Amino acid sequence: MLLTTSRKPSKKTRSLAKALARFMNWRYVNRGKMNMEDIFEMCEDKLAIIKEIKGNPSILEIFDRKRNLLLRIRFNVSNIEKVRIDDSPVVFVGKVPFDPLILNAIPQDRAGLKISRKIETPKRIYVRKRNGMELEFYFRDVMVFKMKMKKIK
Repeated sequence: MLLTTSRKPSKKTRSLAKALARFMNWRYVNRGKMNMEDIFEMCEDKLAIIKEIKGNPSILEIFDRKRNLLLRIRFNVSNIEKVRIDDSPVVFVGKVPFDPLILNAIPQDRAGLKISRKIETPKRIYVRKRNGMELEFYFRDVMVFKMKMKKIK
């Protein structure tokens, strides 16, 4: 999957995009002056775009190759820890209202649990239901960042 940002992203948005791409094993592309046509030509599978509201990263949109919107998440994000992350697979722990396969992650179903037991999976996304839904991104025992979901389509 390819991840990019809006045209002139803030420093916060760029750092989130880079951290999310490293965590999820996606490829990050600095958009610069590229239009959407150029970006869709670059992606092989799916395209993720992080958009911002008032300089803060706020919206994650996932598109398929045919430009159909697969997932749109409105969120707030916490501070991002700088952690050296490997390219191991990502496992969701808990139920989310969308299919984790859209994000190229292993879901917490019977097959996903079987896979995660057989291989080492230091990257985990914990789904917490507090005041709404939160996704906590952990590498080993360190929380890299936390996303508080506002709206999911």
